[in-house]
This record gives sequence, C-alpha cells and structure tokens, in this order.
Amino acid sequence: MIFDPEGHRAMRGTMAIAALFATTGLTGCISARSEVPEWFEARSVEQDASYPSLRDVPRGTTANTNAAHWARVEADTVAAGQAMQQNPRSQPATNTENPAEFLEEAREDLEETRASHEPY
Repeated sequence: MIFDPEGHRAMRGTMAIAALFATTGLTGCISARSEVPEWFEARSVEQDASYPSLRDVPRGTTANTNAAHWARVEADTVAAGQAMQQNPRSQPATNTENPAEFLEEAREDLEETRASHEPY
C-alpha cells in the first residue's frame, strides 16, 4: 500500500467540514432562554409551583407513641360511649315494635297535617 499525502489531506478536509456541519446543527437545536414561547413559560411556572419540594418532607415524625397517652384516650372514649348509652334519648322508640300501629299513627299524622293546610 502506498501512502498518498494528497488523499490524506482531502480526508482531513472532509472530516473538518463534517465536524463544522455537526457543530452548526447542534447549536441550532440549542435555543436561548429568550426564545422559549410564552405559553410554555406560563405552563412551566404553573407545573413547577404545583409540585411539592422534597426539601419540605419532614425527616422525623410527630406521632405520639406513648402507650400511657393512648390508654388515657381509650378510657376517655369508652367513658363517653357509656355516658351516651345511659342517656334516655339513646333508647329506641317503643312504637316501632308493632309496624301496623306505627303506620296507622303515621297516616293519622299525615291526614292532620294535610287538613291543617287546606284553605277552607
């Protein structure tokens, strides 16, 4: 194989032109910040504001894990439930035991109400 100095120079020139086109093409893809459309800027600002920051995530916990505290809370809740059940208003209505009697009373109440709203 014979070394051709002229062919080597031609190859170098071709490589230089290819590198120049590649560089020019890449710089065309990269746009300055001022060339970003306004709608994209507005959308980007809205989206950035809607995402929480990972820096705001707490590292520890504020949960109360004291067993004595939760035992007191349980005792208070049970006491409140018992007090509610002892209230006479918490007992079920007595006339619901006989459905026919309940329906008859409801019909009578309905007729009385209807009659009280008639103009004559």
